[in-house]
Amino acid sequence: MKRKILLSLALTLCLVGCSTSAAHTVPLNSQEYAASLPYAASDMRGKHVGLVSNEDMRFELEQGLMDLSKQYFSPTSLTFRNHAFLDYDELDATDGSRGLLGTLRDNNPNGLNPGSGEQFDTGNGISVGPILVGDLYEIDYYSQNDLSGIAIGLLVADKAEVDGQDVEITPEAMYSYFQVTSTKLVAYLRERFNEVSRNTPILVAAYQMNTDPSDSSNGGYIYEGYFTGNTGKFTEISQEYLLTPSTRFISEFPELASEFAQFKSQVSQILPDDAYVTGKLRVENGAPVMLQIKVETFGKTAGEALAAIQSVNQDLSSFTSTDMAYKVTIFNGTEVCAMIERETGSAKTNVITIY
Repeated sequence: MKRKILLSLALTLCLVGCSTSAAHTVPLNSQEYAASLPYAASDMRGKHVGLVSNEDMRFELEQGLMDLSKQYFSPTSLTFRNHAFLDYDELDATDGSRGLLGTLRDNNPNGLNPGSGEQFDTGNGISVGPILVGDLYEIDYYSQNDLSGIAIGLLVADKAEVDGQDVEITPEAMYSYFQVTSTKLVAYLRERFNEVSRNTPILVAAYQMNTDPSDSSNGGYIYEGYFTGNTGKFTEISQEYLLTPSTRFISEFPELASEFAQFKSQVSQILPDDAYVTGKLRVENGAPVMLQIKVETFGKTAGEALAAIQSVNQDLSSFTSTDMAYKVTIFNGTEVCAMIERETGSAKTNVITIY
């Protein structure tokens, strides 16, 4: 019942002032894109789960791509859809012989991965037929019902096999591969779909997974290419999520880590039962831009739960920087009981509670 109430509250916020026409949808806040409603789910949703089991990575891929898109496609005037063009059949690589995610070969000239006998120079040795693109996310931006731009996120490998051993792919090798592959993908979109004209701007970005088990990051976006024709402007970028607390978080952002420790200490004292605090920090080009926090409390009564929500909201003042956003989800046991947001540039919080 609590979940239904919370979902109802969120849906109400989304639909206030909206109709089912994409032209009239509004975002949840001024910094986010509005979905084109009624929302049409893509048949790629199951494919993504099968290709990437890590749920956090799947969300980072799409959420990060949306954030990169804001530099090129305005969230105040455009709505989004998912996989309007590159559906399951376009990407399918079940047997490795077809689809964009398949390997390059005579009967699959559009495959984005090297052919089974093709050599790829990792910068640390020659790999034969590696799988370099593991998944592909597509976000399409519309003004009314007119296509205004496309963003593509490619999940790329950080290692490849050389003589039976996994070796790291150097940044130079991956950058060269990304430039060639993204240019090929953009040309395919323009030739394959009538709605995608030569003038449709297309952003392609590479999210490189991190397979180092000792690192606190799943990986992140490292390159982007922006195409207004078939030629792209390529840029090196840095966008990733760090678990908090973690060694990297503490060493790279000591002041924020100290504030997080203070917040965690304050929250742990709210109720007689222990409260648990974990988080994830989004970092772009070396600067923190958003801290997502999960608070698990165990209130036995509605009064205790409300007190916990109020205390967490008050304790957010521990974070002094207004150059980044803060998003907090509060659980009472296994149930979500509140969400708190503090937007970039503001010290004020917005609270949604089921009580």
